Amino acid sequence: MSSDQVQSETQAENDAYLKIWQADQEHIRTRWTVTTFFMSVSFAIFAFSFQAGLVPSERPIIRFAGVLIYWFACLIHMHFYAYAKFLRTYMIEMEKSGRTTINIQGKAGILLPPNKTKWLSTIYLLAYFGLIYTCLLYTSDAADDL
Repeated sequence: MSSDQVQSETQAENDAYLKIWQADQEHIRTRWTVTTFFMSVSFAIFAFSFQAGLVPSERPIIRFAGVLIYWFACLIHMHFYAYAKFLRTYMIEMEKSGRTTINIQGKAGILLPPNKTKWLSTIYLLAYFGLIYTCLLYTSDAADDL
């Protein structure tokens, strides 16, 4: 194999790596845009349930819909996260196998060490907030009964 062939194969792998990295970045942006949208809708629905003109029997249903949309946003976030994790794992495999000369994920792993406390990860924080939000639903329903 000539030197030119090796360089062209390496360049092709580098281009593929950069395309995967760009897809990962776009996927992350989409994940947060979609998650933020549904969470905003959820909070708006929850806030709407405090309107004075609503029939008291409608409030729990409206609040439940708001919380349901929040959990839907969490599920979408986890789905998108799994795909992004797959892309990052593939890029790390490309780096370790020497198929690319670019080392973005490897350097990120060194400079940004993984979260040692899993309970502070984004997915867990969204779940904790969701539990608080769900409890708030029941607390506000009980307060309406007073």
